[in-house]
Amino acid sequence: MHFLSKSKFVKIIFTLLCVVLGVILPEHFLVPIAILNVLTIGVIHGSNDLFILSKTLTTSKNTPFAFLFFSYTLFVLIMVLALNRVPQWALLLFVSASAFHFGEQQWHNSSYVNTAKLNMFYGAYGTFLFSLLFYTHANQTTEIIYDIANLLITEDFLWSLLILSGILLLIASLVNFNQIKEQLFFQLVILLVLILLFSQTSLVWSFSVYFVLWHSIPSLREQANVLFPYSKTPILAYMRHALLYWIMAMVGFGFISFFYTDNTTSLLALFFSFLAAITIPHVVVIFWMHKKK
Repeated sequence: MHFLSKSKFVKIIFTLLCVVLGVILPEHFLVPIAILNVLTIGVIHGSNDLFILSKTLTTSKNTPFAFLFFSYTLFVLIMVLALNRVPQWALLLFVSASAFHFGEQQWHNSSYVNTAKLNMFYGAYGTFLFSLLFYTHANQTTEIIYDIANLLITEDFLWSLLILSGILLLIASLVNFNQIKEQLFFQLVILLVLILLFSQTSLVWSFSVYFVLWHSIPSLREQANVLFPYSKTPILAYMRHALLYWIMAMVGFGFISFFYTDNTTSLLALFFSFLAAITIPHVVVIFWMHKKK
């Protein structure tokens, strides 16, 4: 039985502190902090995707970096176009890919044998987290989805999605029990803390705390160790290497904000649309990195 590590214990305490802050501080104060955290730490954790690709692909094939840059940028632009032209399908792809990605990052262990049934578990766990986040903020969720995709969903639908994803998670957990049993204790503790966070604080604050603290920071640390295994300060090396690409991402967000914001598109809808556009290629890169590891 694995017990909580020191780092996870610190993150749990910090998450509980964020719950308190989310309850006592006004929303107009929390939203800018939440967005700033996501646009800095959250986006930076995906800013070395091209470096990861170039490092992993060259082990089997000498792929020019310019080709990787063009392909990755084209992938992001296709997502932007899809969100504009077929937003319902693009949003479904974003949520599905993000659900798998969040579940994979939270449960991934290098000792696991990567199988289809384990990937099913990652997807089921991430889908349950998303469903929980959506249902506990049903009003805001339905408004944002309508702004992005012109799709009207109901609270009953979100409740049904939560129940269904919970059942799928239970089945996937039983199927993969032998592989995940050592993590079950502390993952259950983490889940209880996240339920408290989601149920007591706003959508943007809940998402930012989970996305930055429980997803982006662990992912950034893992990527830094893969990319700079011989560096004494791998995270600092990661940040230096990611800076230029993070600036480019922020310029892209500024461009989208300037040209695509209108009277019917809320700031939060635009914010989540931007995350959707850059998330899909990042999910593919991290999946490839885990496969190569």
